[in-house]
Amino acid sequence: MARVIETVARRLGVSPERLEREAIEVWLKRRLALVEAEIAEILAKYGVRSIEELEEYIRKGKVDEHPAWEDLITLERLLEEKKKLSEALRL
Repeated sequence: MARVIETVARRLGVSPERLEREAIEVWLKRRLALVEAEIAEILAKYGVRSIEELEEYIRKGKVDEHPAWEDLITLERLLEEKKKLSEALRL
């Protein structure tokens, strides 16, 4: 892979380090946007603004437990991934 990066960097006239750094940043931003879109989709599905609000809706019976619990678990995973991606972008 390092060879590919060096070849592409040379053809583009940039350093391999810069190409690698910018490629990682683009990937992180793209993945973050996809995760945020998935989060927004789940929240919109239930008409809530946060994971806490969705949990409250489930507890109070405002939404059906199934598939809301599964979506809540997915939402927790997505929020954790969003946190990790955001942290990686700050490095």
